[in-house]
Amino acid sequence: MEPTRKSEFAEIQILVCDDDNTILRIIEHMLRQMGVGYVQSTRFPKTALQLLKEPAAEPFDIFICDWVMPEMSGLEVLKHVRERQIDVAFIMLTSKTSPDAVREAAEYNVDAYIGKPFSGDQVERKVGTVARRLLMAT
Repeated sequence: MEPTRKSEFAEIQILVCDDDNTILRIIEHMLRQMGVGYVQSTRFPKTALQLLKEPAAEPFDIFICDWVMPEMSGLEVLKHVRERQIDVAFIMLTSKTSPDAVREAAEYNVDAYIGKPFSGDQVERKVGTVARRLLMAT
């Protein structure tokens, strides 16, 4: 992945939540290679929710969240985000690709999925699509 789009995503802010520290570091690296302006990560869903709820001069634009975590599932996090009308695009990171799982997340307006295992191209494509949509809306 070449860092050729730095200016394109320089204004985008992304929060990543996964209980696997290695996955967090890999995704952080990929996002920085894409030229994302700000990336923050946490292994704890409750911490992520707190970060999303805190008033900020520059709120997060995109939230990438793993589905299967011990503290709270990604689906529970998605429900919480949507029920509280937190304005953030939600990308689910998951190995759950059954039609029932996809349908369940779709009920809460998940914006995109990144399947595990994932490639750099897949992360760039999914995040890029969501980020461009957000940038066009502003």
